[in-house]
Amino acid sequence: MKSNPSTDNPIHLAGPGADLLSSNSNASAGLILLGTVHSDPRGFARTRAFLENHRSDLILIEISPFALQFRKERSSELRKLFIRNVRTLCKKLAIEPRAIRKHAQIASIFRQIGIPFEYRAAASYAKREGVDLIAVDDSGFSRQWIATWPEMIAAENIEQLFKLESSVPPVASLYARAATKIGGVQFYPGTLPGGDALIWQRREKYMAAQITSALERLKPARPVYIGGWWHLTSGGSIRTLRELLGIGNDSCLLLDRTGTARTR
Repeated sequence: MKSNPSTDNPIHLAGPGADLLSSNSNASAGLILLGTVHSDPRGFARTRAFLENHRSDLILIEISPFALQFRKERSSELRKLFIRNVRTLCKKLAIEPRAIRKHAQIASIFRQIGIPFEYRAAASYAKREGVDLIAVDDSGFSRQWIATWPEMIAAENIEQLFKLESSVPPVASLYARAATKIGGVQFYPGTLPGGDALIWQRREKYMAAQITSALERLKPARPVYIGGWWHLTSGGSIRTLRELLGIGNDSCLLLDRTGTARTR
């Protein structure tokens, strides 16, 4: 049972050699890691406000070129198929479509197959300000994840999810939990986002290398990485993006706590 994982702004990849981290590089100095909860209903507005207040001149985003292109080309088609499957299930169960669409786990699927708010907000800001926006996630990882989507949006899976209790913690509590983890509480392997640990470690190293390469090449004054808060944790069995880049607590921010004050 599967529950989870348009702009014309150019997407760039880090340059050659991005598969290797430079252990003695100071390129990440000044980098802000901005952690998000992907289901944040205020995420788009919050991200735009942060970028404008921080005056970001380079945005590094947790999405891969493959995932972005796939969503641009296939998101509409997948959403139509998803809605068609929901309607089929409604007829079978003799219920209103709204009852299914309001189910938390099912609603998260519909959100997941669209372009994430983090990218949409960053692309809007980058286009207006003329700054670079770089997709730093691993396309190989994305291909594996997206390969599960046909099963995820299938009518059979939607029906199984609908039988479960519709319960997702409030976004505020998810950010509060993130704050405790980022604050230094050990992040044990049992709370991994999911999947094989080696695959996740390769992904973290790939993103860290992409970011390091971009920072060394572009030398921005106010760079920011935007992605899920898990990548800002430390102390677990996987060396996260934060650990690989050597980022301290003061440079790890959560989106709901950035407010409107200018940073740094």
